Formats: sequence, C-alpha cells, structure tokens
Amino acid sequence: MTARSNPDLPPDEVAERLFQSEHETLLRAILGNSTDGLFVVDAQGRNLYANDMARRILGPGFTHYDPRIWSERYGLFYPDTRTHYPAEQLPLYRSLQGEEPPEVDLFIRNAAHPEGRHFRVRSMPVRDSQGRLLGAITNLKDTHDQRQAEAGQLRTKLRFQLMLETAQEGVWMIDADRRTTYVNQYAASLLGYTPEEMLGRHLLEFVYQPELSRTVRELMTQENEGQAVLLDDFRLVRKDGTPVWTLVAACPVQDESGGYLGSLAMITDISQRREDEEKVRRLNAELEQRIGERTAQLEFSNRELESFAYSVAHDLRVPLRSISNFTQALSEDCSATLDTTGLDYLQRIRASSQRMAELIDGILAISRVNSAELVETDVDLSGLAHTVAEQLQRWVPERTVRFRIRDGLVDRGDAQLLRLVLENLMGNAWKFTRDKPVAEIEFGIFPGTGHGRVYFVRDNGAGFDMEYQKKLFGVFQRLHTQQEFEGHGVGLATVQRIIRRHKGRVWGEGRVGEGATFYFTLHELTGTPPAFR
Repeated sequence: MTARSNPDLPPDEVAERLFQSEHETLLRAILGNSTDGLFVVDAQGRNLYANDMARRILGPGFTHYDPRIWSERYGLFYPDTRTHYPAEQLPLYRSLQGEEPPEVDLFIRNAAHPEGRHFRVRSMPVRDSQGRLLGAITNLKDTHDQRQAEAGQLRTKLRFQLMLETAQEGVWMIDADRRTTYVNQYAASLLGYTPEEMLGRHLLEFVYQPELSRTVRELMTQENEGQAVLLDDFRLVRKDGTPVWTLVAACPVQDESGGYLGSLAMITDISQRREDEEKVRRLNAELEQRIGERTAQLEFSNRELESFAYSVAHDLRVPLRSISNFTQALSEDCSATLDTTGLDYLQRIRASSQRMAELIDGILAISRVNSAELVETDVDLSGLAHTVAEQLQRWVPERTVRFRIRDGLVDRGDAQLLRLVLENLMGNAWKFTRDKPVAEIEFGIFPGTGHGRVYFVRDNGAGFDMEYQKKLFGVFQRLHTQQEFEGHGVGLATVQRIIRRHKGRVWGEGRVGEGATFYFTLHELTGTPPAFR
C-alpha cells in the first residue's frame, strides 16, 4: 500500500497551504524553540518542515523517504522487545492513509542516539477546506527520563514486594473499616489461607473469640490517639478454627490532617516460644513438687535423726553413769585391796566413761544447732566477742592473753547461735595458745561492708598443717591428740552448721607453730573466698 496523494496540487502549493498564515514568522519561531520534535510532510511523505529537535532525534539526512521503510531507516523499535516497529503501524504512515491514530511509545536507536532513547509519537493528518489530504504533522516527545524513573520505581516496587512476600514475618494492612487491604504470603499461610481469600474480610473474623473485646479496645485506642499498639501473647484463629499465638505490632496510617486511614501490622508467630514457656512451667512445677517431697523427706529424716540422737544419748547415759559410779566406788571402798595397777585401770575406765559422756554431749549440741529455730536480729558481734574474752580470762586469770577486738561490728543473725560460733572459735584460740608466754587473739573484719564481708578470729598458737585442712570441720575429727590438747572434735563442726544456716561460709588457714586464722561470712550470696595470707 502506498501513501494516498493529491495530484491536483504541486508540492510547493501544499507547503504554502500548510504554512499560509499572517503569523508565519511567529509560528515558525514557536515550533523551532519547542522541546519536542516536530516535522511536516506532504501527502507523498516528502519533508516540508522539521524543527531542530526533530532533526536531532531522527538524525542527518531527514528529507524525503518512503514511509514504509521509515522504521528501519530511522531506527524505530518496540520499547520492551526492542524489535523493529512495523511501518504500517506507525502513526505517520496511518495519518497519510487518512486515519487519526493514537499515540505510540517508540524506542529510537540510530546514529543520533546510539544507546537509544524513549519517545512518544503522535501524528495527525492535515486537510484543506474541501477535506482533501494535504499531508501530516508529527510530534516526537522525549519520555526517556520519565520511562527511566518509572522503571526505577517499578524495580523498587518489585523489590519491596519481593521483600514483603519472602519475609518470615506477617505483614497485614487494613483500611479505616478494618477490612484487609493487603496481607503477605507468610501471614496468610500462618492462618491457613491464601492472600486472596483474606482480602476484603474484616479483621475480627481472624481474631480468636476470647480476644475480641481486647482487640476492639486496643484498636479504638489506636484510632483515637494515633498510637502504636503492641499485643503480646495474642491469639488469632486459623481457617480450621484452631488458635495460634502471635505478637502483633500495629501502627496507625493517617492522612495529612491526622485522620485515621487504617493500620499496618507486623505479625510474629510465637507458638514455639509459648510451647517452650509451657514446658518450662511444667518442669518448674515438677521440680517444685520434687523439692517439696524431698524437703519433706529430709525434714522427716532430720526429725528421726534428732529423735535417735536423744534416744541414744539417754540410753547411753544410764550405763555410762553406772560405770562411772561403780569405778568411783571401787576406788573409794576397795583401794586397800587393789594394787597400783588396779587403781590405774579404774582411773582409765572412769576417764573413758567421762570422755564418752562428752562425745554424747557433743552429738546433742550439734543436733540442737540443726533443729533450733533461727531468730534473726541485729547482733553486736563486737560485744559478743568482748563477753567471750572476759569469760575466758575469768576461767584462767593467771594467763597473759592480749585480746584485740574490733568495735562496732554489727550484722544480722541469731544472737545465741552466733555467740556459740565465737565461743568455739575464740575458745579454740585460747586452748591452742596456752603454751605461749604471751598469747594473742584477734577478732576483726577485712575491708568492705555489706554482703560478702569477711570476719576472722586469729591467734599465734600451735597452728596446724594445711595438708589436713579438709578434716577441720568433720565431726570428731581432730588434728591434735588428746594428750596435746583436750577436746572432743565437735566445736568446728558446730560452727560450720551455724554459719551454713546463716547462708555463709567458714574456712581456716594455719601453719604449724605460727598460729591459725578462721574466716567466716554471713548472708553471702555468691563468690569465692579471697586468697588471704
């Protein structure tokens, strides 16, 4: 098919009619300064006029051409596929056929635009007053930057959409009527739906029944005050009717005047967390039950042991008292008939029975410490230490002993039991310094206050070998013979039990012949003893 022409009019007359105007100069100036490419052809497709922008777009040599090869000559392509645009579909060609074609988008790549640019092309036929076709006017509008910007926005939108759809967290949007306008795949799958099934449905359709009043209340607050809402441990309902535990973080979407447009919410599945918490709760309940049962068993065992200790003590005291009384009677009534060896044997029997009585007293003392009720008050430890020192000095007034007691030491505890601690520790220091011409016994505290303060009782007596340190607090465990220093081996064991009841620790250090130091703490929560020297 060729372009329709009018043989009655020569080309010069066509051009004259196209541009015949008393404002021709003004019209040409306007067209020449246009940012769009504009050109005019006659009915045969010959170039009658082209502004500078059109020449820059179509390249050099734009004069006369066959419209059927115009696409290839000037490098016109489809914008997306980049294949040649058919000549028959070009707006110019169709205009020369007498049509009024719509605008089309073209990708032009030629010598003028080696990398190519996007243009929007519009052509319209030109007729005379009798309706005869004179030619066509074509407009080329540069849309490259706009297309690039739109492509960038599209890529951003696609990336954002991909991010939302691949997110491992639910994204949910509702409008002012609380109907779903968007939900990503994760949120829909969490509830057992497809996104399409949820669109347009009211929010409350997906809320577990017991949570409805809470939902309405929170969303009303959100709507009225424009505040974000955090719903922890919130149950939504799946398509099959089962609840699912979620964490919902919602924020309102408002217009420029602050009007409520809807909400955007992030949905996190916390079912696993809730399941783990439930397991921990059950384990804690089982543990508490076991501890209670174990505590009851220990209390029963302690009562049994206490009863046994008193029973044994009572049952043993009677024969021991008989042994002691009869040996004394033999010594008094039969001393004339016994030789020296016999009297010595009687003395040894009597001493052993007294030793046994002391051990029984020690067992009872430990039992009383374990069973006594702990009554805590503010205890003046310095005052107790002074009292114990005065008592020791009155027993053996001829001894020279220097007591150094730090004043002002007050702590929480049971006054009677803490006095027993000081009596045992200071009594040991008194006993093991008896061979010193001048004995030194000190009660004090290391620097520091509050929890973790460390008290000590120090002496310059016989001391002990640190190799046997672990035996210090054992019942009936002694590091010295009875001949060296008297005792029955329950004093330090009693001290340890009292300190433990006060949630503290006790330990000792010493060197043979250089004295010993015993440390203790009260109400200590954590930590290890410092390395004292």
